[in-house]
Amino acid sequence: MDNDKALCDGGAVTTRTLSQINKLDQWLSQGSGTKGEMEERMKEPSPEQEYDTLQLMVVLHETTKKEADSKMSEGESAVKAEEAETRNGQLQDTVETPEQGDGEITDHHEVFNTKQNTEDGSISPTEDLNQGLAPGSQLACLLTEDSTQESPSPESVTRAEPRVQETTGSVQVQRLEKPMPPAETPAEVTECWDEYLASVAEGGESSSELIFSSLLSNTQPQLKVSGQHETQAGWHFPAGRGLAEELQCPLWQFPAASYYPPIDSTVGFEVTWRVWEKVDESATAAEPLPFTNASMDFTVMSYNILADDLLQANQELYTHCPLEVLDWSYRCSLLLEEIQKWEPDILCLQEVQENHYHQQLYPALSQMGYTCVYKRRTGTKRDGCATCYRSSCFSEVSVATLEFFRPETELLDRHNVGIIVLLRPVVMNGSVVKAKGPPLCVANTHLLFNPRRGDVKLAQLAIMLAEIGSVIKSCNAKGEHCNLILCGDFNSIPSMPLYQLITTGELYFQGLPAWMISGQEDLSHRAYGHRLCVPLWPSSLGITDRCQHTTAYKEESKSRSQKSGKGQYSHDFMRQLRFCPTACIRPLDLQLIPGVTDITPDASSVNQPDKSFSHTISHRLDLESVYQHVLPGSGNPEVTTLHSEGGSTVDYIFYSRRRSATWDPSAGAFAIRGLKLIGSLSLLSEDVLWSMKGLPNDIFPSDHLSLLARFQLDLNAV
Repeated sequence: MDNDKALCDGGAVTTRTLSQINKLDQWLSQGSGTKGEMEERMKEPSPEQEYDTLQLMVVLHETTKKEADSKMSEGESAVKAEEAETRNGQLQDTVETPEQGDGEITDHHEVFNTKQNTEDGSISPTEDLNQGLAPGSQLACLLTEDSTQESPSPESVTRAEPRVQETTGSVQVQRLEKPMPPAETPAEVTECWDEYLASVAEGGESSSELIFSSLLSNTQPQLKVSGQHETQAGWHFPAGRGLAEELQCPLWQFPAASYYPPIDSTVGFEVTWRVWEKVDESATAAEPLPFTNASMDFTVMSYNILADDLLQANQELYTHCPLEVLDWSYRCSLLLEEIQKWEPDILCLQEVQENHYHQQLYPALSQMGYTCVYKRRTGTKRDGCATCYRSSCFSEVSVATLEFFRPETELLDRHNVGIIVLLRPVVMNGSVVKAKGPPLCVANTHLLFNPRRGDVKLAQLAIMLAEIGSVIKSCNAKGEHCNLILCGDFNSIPSMPLYQLITTGELYFQGLPAWMISGQEDLSHRAYGHRLCVPLWPSSLGITDRCQHTTAYKEESKSRSQKSGKGQYSHDFMRQLRFCPTACIRPLDLQLIPGVTDITPDASSVNQPDKSFSHTISHRLDLESVYQHVLPGSGNPEVTTLHSEGGSTVDYIFYSRRRSATWDPSAGAFAIRGLKLIGSLSLLSEDVLWSMKGLPNDIFPSDHLSLLARFQLDLNAV
């Protein structure tokens, strides 16, 4: 050990080995610089030399320790010799000699012993150097451990993983790789490695190399071991109780010498926010038919497209939207694209601005094959409703446009409208009509928005239902059954009184708060509020509590339609208004004329309740909603409209549902009445819409979602 010199300076250790001294003398003899220059080079060893030096210091420490142990008492030396002999016998199979070849890997416990050979200056393995510590910990022991400290027990021997026997100068060392935690017995230790297969092309052939990352030093290069795990199928790791099981992950193809998978090119995809949902026939099917008839499928779309005038007048509702998505030109293009995508056979639009309809919508829809009917709202607002249908699928029978504003009725002072179109389904073969179906009544409306005026909404709905009833009655008079589809923006949420009136056909309204009719706002905190009472509307409206026209009103309507000019109201009709609330208010500038303007109405004839009007309003149309208003699976409520104040369901498609077939003696055949719902376009929840930055956005051009349903009707029905 006289030839090895160790210098300690502030914890930094520099070791000069025999091989370094030999190399230094060799370089000097060849004239490769002065001895001082060579010493400077030797002071800056490479990372591999540092690691070799570290192992040599372990060898030197063990040799010093052996010399100290030889000075122990004869009895203690005999005991230690016996223990060492026993240990060497147990680990005999794990010791490799230099003749085993370089680069070979063993899967056994590694024990390294060294003995100085004084003849050739080499060191051969003879004694255990691995004392259960990693090389870094062994270096610390050189500076702190006492030479007389006891050796650890055999259980603390560290399991060392694949090693390569290398020769550095004249010193042969065995490099340690991946020290593993101590195990109780060698037989119970399971090897688990994260393995990567890298394909390396050498001489035109591909070979697999198993790459192990060094755990000893960050500066140590990776060790590539060839010839192992040629059939590697993936990663293996322990699992289960006691880590007794082994799991395998499928192999990923990594690029050569990389720990990361290759980056695939991103393929563009389209997010489908709304999907087509088919109706479960087992839940809605009527009794099986005893025959098979020709049928026709058609689709109906209802869509509030948000008039640009209304958007500009209520900009506070759309502060969450980028300005570009609010531009009408941009929204109109998206709207037409959506209509063209779904290709509905019947299209019911609300909030259609008059100038936009004539300039953009009507020309585009006509090109798509639609025949359109438009009705603008009364008053100063420029929007209205439009009903369009494909002339290749339907022929027009009649059209009725409705105005809900009635100057003679104080209750109906709002300018909302409706459209009722009676169509006949046809099946065309070229220009020849191949088959016809029963008449189909399509009604489209937009009721009053004001959440506090539920009484007005009920009156508007009653007018609509009464007119629909008249159209259906005219079809029945001709011996035909008429199917019905009622679409629109009803400004009422599901399960509230107005919705119940449509779907159940009856509503007891006496004493209900006016705000509760639609349920758009909860105003129950208000101490005082308008409550509904009998009669809900005056008899002068000509609508009964069963939502049907009275005979007198129908006759008066016909007479008015036949007249033109100013005198379009009969004397009898005007007499009905003589005691209305408006007529009872005396104008301030009205001149007093005895016997003419000084007559006060008889108290017995003023504010007398209409005994023909009950506490309940009803209809006989048998309607059902296409949507169930709750998303399947999640249970979240569906939303048809959304703005900065929240989302709700106010748009609906109601239809006359198909019932069981009945035998019609007059026709001598089975009569199938009603429509069969086949499917609908799913709606979305409020949280999903907010994740898309609300409405309108780059996908949906309005603050409402379109409603779309597919129906089936029988062509042979009578």
